[in-house]
Amino acid sequence: MGRTFIQIFASVFLSAGLVFGGLTFTLMRLHTYGAAGLAVAAGLGVLCGTLFGVLVGYYARTLRYEFECDASVDIPLRLELLLKRMGYQLETRFQKVITFRPTLRAGLLSDRVRVELLSGRIVLEGPQGHIEKIRATLGV
Repeated sequence: MGRTFIQIFASVFLSAGLVFGGLTFTLMRLHTYGAAGLAVAAGLGVLCGTLFGVLVGYYARTLRYEFECDASVDIPLRLELLLKRMGYQLETRFQKVITFRPTLRAGLLSDRVRVELLSGRIVLEGPQGHIEKIRATLGV
């Protein structure tokens, strides 16, 4: 995993800017204005790409969070039920590492959530917004 803000911003900026600029140029028929129409479409594409890139890069970046847990509480089961409610499905379970994959209900910008069960603590890794929601719900 390990997606950073810059990696996400660069890919979203480029794709959103090109798509929005091309759509603006085609749909508004700016080609009749020549170079001025192309400049307007390119400017709108850069503006849209920047806006979407910053928003997606901020909300979809990967966060790693570790917290201590009591052995008497069944945290893995609580996490699994919480993630299912959030729209995740169990993907793999290998020894003490559980991976959940997102469904459409989890959101378009979501990514896999990885849970590592260590002795006395748990490591969560996934999209920043979802990890924050898990932390708030569990109260850790």
